Amino acid sequence: MPVRIKRVDHVSMAVWKIDDQLPFFTDVFGWKEAGRFRNDEAGFAGVVLDVPGADGQRQMQWEIIEPIGDDSFIAKFLRERGPGLHHVTLEVPDADRAADALRGHGIEPFGGPRVAYDWKELFVHPKSSGGVLFQLYEQLDEPGSFGEPPPA
Repeated sequence: MPVRIKRVDHVSMAVWKIDDQLPFFTDVFGWKEAGRFRNDEAGFAGVVLDVPGADGQRQMQWEIIEPIGDDSFIAKFLRERGPGLHHVTLEVPDADRAADALRGHGIEPFGGPRVAYDWKELFVHPKSSGGVLFQLYEQLDEPGSFGEPPPA
């Protein structure tokens, strides 16, 4: 059985400095900044941009993340791979069922399913997907037990 996907939520890229990359997306593509966030515990900061569809309405979001400090997982990623695609986030109706569906295909999800603020998430390792980290999440009705609020 395949994993049920509701929609592409966002694509995330890692860079050394958000403000150095941001003009490409805002000036060249005309995307609008939707909000900024910072996660000191995990060691990264980010900006979220709205990506409009043909009708001008937001169809998805683009996230740009940068490391806070030299020991964060984003700094390690950038040292090993350089700037570029970090992950693709897909919304699923049920994170536990998504995890079961992955296991049915011989793929063991990592990092979950776990509750992080008002979503439940899990990840598909790039080794299982041909090189792309996928984050699958289920939107919850109530905030969960740990984590920072989602980006504004």
